[in-house]
Amino acid sequence: MKVPDAALIWEVSVSKAEQRISKIRDTQIGATAKKVLLVEGSDDVSAFRQLLNRRVPDWESRWALAEAGNKRQALDMAPLVLDWLVLVDRDEWSANEVKEFQQQHANLFVLPRFCLESYLVDPAELWEALPPKQQEKIPTGASGIETEVLASLADWRRHAALWHVINPLWSGLRALGFKEGLLQTQKIPNDAELERTLKSWSEFVDHKRILDEVHVAIGNMNAQTATDFLHLSLYAKDFYPQVVHPALDRLLGRKSEAERRIALFRTLPIPADIDPLWKRMGLV
Repeated sequence: MKVPDAALIWEVSVSKAEQRISKIRDTQIGATAKKVLLVEGSDDVSAFRQLLNRRVPDWESRWALAEAGNKRQALDMAPLVLDWLVLVDRDEWSANEVKEFQQQHANLFVLPRFCLESYLVDPAELWEALPPKQQEKIPTGASGIETEVLASLADWRRHAALWHVINPLWSGLRALGFKEGLLQTQKIPNDAELERTLKSWSEFVDHKRILDEVHVAIGNMNAQTATDFLHLSLYAKDFYPQVVHPALDRLLGRKSEAERRIALFRTLPIPADIDPLWKRMGLV
């Protein structure tokens, strides 16, 4: 009997998760009693290593820091490693969605900001992260960074509105059976079933409804203060490399994006909003 596509995808996902977990246990834990902080990717490992080194210098005696590969893989691994702490970006999840995922995975910690890069986009925080010699290179001070970084913020508010409305359409369509629901060999739909399913997809992606939702989202984005928008709604994964990094190149001189990212996390005041993470790790 052939395994349905959806079930096969799930089995492959679990298999990859188990392989990754086994590798982390072999290479980073071994015979020790270390716990694992599992993050999404290599950039997260680098950033949190910098923060942890400054927060609790001996953290590695108790914890290992490992990457899952991406958010989806981290969520796949979470139920298989209940003694690990799994950290993921919040992204466009609503407060209800965050609560739902945390109820599903007791070992899940959701970043309080949109994503990791959200800690590298606030002009006030960037200014505080600069050593005095670098601050001296900006005659206009903190306002100089603010002017450079926030110049195109109106466009990014519109992009954030689109992201928050359009991106969830994929998961919504999948919930309606797109596309595996019509492609299973054990239940080939007749015309009536096919029409009913296609109609449900069509109604879900109704352009007028989506456009209305985008307009509402734009209003919500515009109503946020610049700080709240930068922390909670901005797609900082692109804003940092496309806006912040070039701005700092102009103000401070050229540096590779990777070097600057590491340098900023090395000097950035440790954000108070991740204090709950240190508490969950017992590093208080």
